[in-house]
Amino acid sequence: YFLKTKHPFIPSFYRRYVDDTFCIFGEENHADLFLEFINSIDDSIQFDKECEVEDSLPFLDTIVKRTLNNVYPDVSNRVKPTDKGLFYNVQSFIPESYKSNLIYILVYRVFHIASSYAIFHHDLQILKSKFLKNGFLSVLFDLTVRKFLDKQYTPEEAITTVKRMRVTRVLPNLGPLSVFIKRRLNELINRFYTLVDLNIVYKRGRTVGSLFPYKDRFPLKCRSSVVYKIECESCGSSATHVGKTINTTHERPHGTNGHPHPSTKSTAPPEHPAANATPNRELNTDNIKAPDTCTGDPKSRPAESTHPKHSKQTPNT
Repeated sequence: YFLKTKHPFIPSFYRRYVDDTFCIFGEENHADLFLEFINSIDDSIQFDKECEVEDSLPFLDTIVKRTLNNVYPDVSNRVKPTDKGLFYNVQSFIPESYKSNLIYILVYRVFHIASSYAIFHHDLQILKSKFLKNGFLSVLFDLTVRKFLDKQYTPEEAITTVKRMRVTRVLPNLGPLSVFIKRRLNELINRFYTLVDLNIVYKRGRTVGSLFPYKDRFPLKCRSSVVYKIECESCGSSATHVGKTINTTHERPHGTNGHPHPSTKSTAPPEHPAANATPNRELNTDNIKAPDTCTGDPKSRPAESTHPKHSKQTPNT
């Protein structure tokens, strides 16, 4: 609102806390003009002003003092005239932690208000004299101050009980941009997820192999270690033979010379026509399918026994 107005007496510095306002003006008479201006806005809201005395101005619980050598003013703790310096007595029947915490809280207040270590030391001596008048021991005050300062300058390392998690993500290699993205991701992870170790793996872009994604399919008759399935051309899925072989699917019903293998005479494919007494009903071994492929005989045995169950067929009928 003040920026929209073009009055010459607008403060160069304006800060407000509830109904207390701290302003800095270029000239002394600008403060009176500004006060008159804000009191004319609403008759039900009226302000008064307090000017600096000997380069000092009290504001809330602080005293702001202007200095000639420093750009920023000196800020110290303000002791109000009504302050009697009374705390609960050291002999009071209260837990000992209450007494040490009272010292700790007031030292914390003095530390964060003081703008320099010289002011902090001066205000700390005033605070110490008040505690000594209430019966507190000087040793207790000094130990509490040391505890506070140790925590400020030598903070304790956090002990984590959760195991760190390692996360790996694959990103395309985009040159210098990938390095920037990796650095930025690590900064965000360390900031918001301190227990996560991010591992970035780069993936190459277009390669020669990516230009030829399709390869010739390996012929089924040349594939080995498969679970095969043969259906009757007339009966369909009602007459199915499921088996396995560690050799190629061509060598299973035939030998290496192309003729039927002696061990296949007692298997289900040759027995099907005899069982049905119909010459047209036969299992054509040339129309063979491979529903599953295994890496060896131990893995092909379970696959052979479970395939009819999953396909809801009667095995080897």
